[in-house]
Amino acid sequence: MLINKKNLGFFSKTIMIANLLAVAGLLLCYSASFINPKTFWPVAFLGLGYLPILIINLGFVLYWLLRKAKYSLFSLIAILLGWNLMTQHITFKSAERDKSDSALRVMTYNVHMLEPIEKSDKPAKEEFVDIINDANPDILCVQEFNSTIRGKKKFSEKVKEKAKFDSYYFAPSQQNDYSAYGQIIFSKYPIINSGLIKKNEYGINRIVYVDIVKQRDTIRVYNVHLRSFGLQSEDKEFIQNPSGTAGNEEQKTKQVGRKLKWAFEQRSNQAESLFDHMQETHYPKIVMGDFNDTPMSYSVNLIAKNMKNAFQEKGNGWGVTHFEMLPILQIDYIFCDKRFNVNNYKVVKNRLSDHYPVFADVSLM
Repeated sequence: MLINKKNLGFFSKTIMIANLLAVAGLLLCYSASFINPKTFWPVAFLGLGYLPILIINLGFVLYWLLRKAKYSLFSLIAILLGWNLMTQHITFKSAERDKSDSALRVMTYNVHMLEPIEKSDKPAKEEFVDIINDANPDILCVQEFNSTIRGKKKFSEKVKEKAKFDSYYFAPSQQNDYSAYGQIIFSKYPIINSGLIKKNEYGINRIVYVDIVKQRDTIRVYNVHLRSFGLQSEDKEFIQNPSGTAGNEEQKTKQVGRKLKWAFEQRSNQAESLFDHMQETHYPKIVMGDFNDTPMSYSVNLIAKNMKNAFQEKGNGWGVTHFEMLPILQIDYIFCDKRFNVNNYKVVKNRLSDHYPVFADVSLM
């Protein structure tokens, strides 16, 4: 047997028990990627704990390598079993620096209603236009976009003009006689079709799409904004510092837990609606946006099924795209049909919003 109790003292036996528990925790984390939270919702919470549990297992590998190397295999094998999931969180790939003429640069950005997170000398809308011009995307998907809809001062028209887009599709989730906010897709190529997936939409959290024509190819582009956790400021403070929050901790834990559970289930519904919709077209597909969930989640892995993950293909480092509450989260993604090559991927570290803008260069094979 790999474990020989006679070779372990009391301390080492205690460490081994803790190690086996960590291995079990890591394997349960993996299950969050394929078990629907509507079927068994507690497993979705385990997916959120992937990073610390992974680090703990890496610690056990190092510990046993220094003590009894053969015992390091427990955590090492568990880590390798989830290699594909780990490389969705962290990877080190070389990317092409320059965009080729045949490539399509696609970009996603949740702009937080163009209300800046950090103070800046420049107006938020001007800074947004500068960010877009610097990245120079051919296709831009924006979530939580805010614009006037009457008169000559439409911000959507300004972006189109300043960034030299050919056309755009704006799908407001809320609007009045003068302004609107929602999702928008800008394109430097003609848009020949557009629409909204109405099934399981929830206010600002919805999925829109366009079909664009690049030379002889028609490409379907989805702009995704899945259901958020809906956490208020006091919820975020409690998550970051449970012991420092006044009030009933048990009640607050249950309150936050209910919000998380409900959001996991809603995202599952939206992911299933998108997955079904994607099967209805033969066009090459690009899916990007704010998924409000981690790479370990059921919703992200369902949408990514049979798709290429641009970060996994050409990312570099830990894939952080959101920094406000927990600066370790990757919740913004770019997926593309397997008929595409991914040439480049970049997270733009600009803090205009609580999300970083993300872009990738893809080209049809």
